[in-house]
Amino acid sequence: MSPGKLPNSLTIENICNGISIARNPVLQSLAEYILSYKGLGTGVGRAIAAYPNITFLNDVDTEQFKVIIPRP
Repeated sequence: MSPGKLPNSLTIENICNGISIARNPVLQSLAEYILSYKGLGTGVGRAIAAYPNITFLNDVDTEQFKVIIPRP
């Protein structure tokens, strides 16, 4: 669960197709140089590959983005 809805015009269909938009571009620009991780914007695609039954919910009313990974 993440506080805040998806940024700008980003939709669940977009993120499932590999499109990403930074929610906090300032933090992102700093993280690129501080963290050793180089897979920026690839997390959703990797999650879908690992868990094909994953569900994404963008609740605009409560301004929360939820990811549900069902247990086997």
